[in-house]
Amino acid sequence: MINRISSLTNRIMITGLLLFLFSCQDMATEADAIKKNQEGVNHMNEGKYELALTEFNEAINNPGLTLISKGTIYRNIALTYHELNKLDSSIHFSTLAAKCYKKNSYDYLVNMANVDILTGKGTVALVKLLKAAAMDPDDLSVNNTLGLIYLGDYGEEFADPEKALIYNKKAFEVSNSRITEDILGRNYYALAKYELAEMHYERIHEQYPDVLIYALNTGMIKYKLKKTQEADLLFDQLIARDSSYRATIEVFKDNNR
Repeated sequence: MINRISSLTNRIMITGLLLFLFSCQDMATEADAIKKNQEGVNHMNEGKYELALTEFNEAINNPGLTLISKGTIYRNIALTYHELNKLDSSIHFSTLAAKCYKKNSYDYLVNMANVDILTGKGTVALVKLLKAAAMDPDDLSVNNTLGLIYLGDYGEEFADPEKALIYNKKAFEVSNSRITEDILGRNYYALAKYELAEMHYERIHEQYPDVLIYALNTGMIKYKLKKTQEADLLFDQLIARDSSYRATIEVFKDNNR
């Protein structure tokens, strides 16, 4: 009798130990995936989208992920493909991300709004995003997307720079990244608030000198502020690195003399 109880106790202890080990293993893979995801986000912020995809794909293939983690990583993959202008892939992964959440929840709405945007259903996307913003007005995703919609990035019919500024300021407040600062700088430019636009673009141009569009935008802003010598220096440096910008700069100057 004692041996039977002892054997049963041992089996229970072994089973408990195995469950604990599997639980620890799941936590380890989850932690590894989260780390890979963050590395991918860092690459995205630096404009290294192919490297970002590598990290995100390794993260999503890690076993033991929760649905929430899967949803986050799928969304990051979708956003990366969007930046690479691979829109079919972005739609696919946005749909996968949405399926990780309860229908009509905040994350479901934000991800499905991305699908609507990329399939030309801007009005439908806007309804979803405004509903999501009411649920979580301080989250980065909804503020960033609404800011872009109201800047007119997804259709001139939605352009309202004053309204966009509300969301773009919040997005920059939540995530002080080059992406949110770039968008906020564009917003100030659209509102002819050139001093504020200059402040933001000077900073990101200094931090990311290899992103040539930042040099172009900084030069244009300085030109608008009548800082023509500084503007021309930036334009000359830009043309020396990529002569295809010459025509763009000439058209800009012709329109702003």
